[in-house]
Amino acid sequence: MVIHMLAPMAEVVGVKFIEADSFPRLHAWVKNFSEQPVIRDNFPDYNRVLEFLRTRREYYATLSQHNH
Repeated sequence: MVIHMLAPMAEVVGVKFIEADSFPRLHAWVKNFSEQPVIRDNFPDYNRVLEFLRTRREYYATLSQHNH
């Protein structure tokens, strides 16, 4: 499951993927699921995920520039 990736991805690309206004039930489910101790306690470090995603985005942007 990639729930732990949603918030960092939203921060990196500047787009919220599951907004409460647009998807209230899904948003509530994700929030509830993420708050379960067995899930929450096993999420990877937010800042490490954020750095990983930023690095990947930069890498793919560089590739894209070289291919044009």
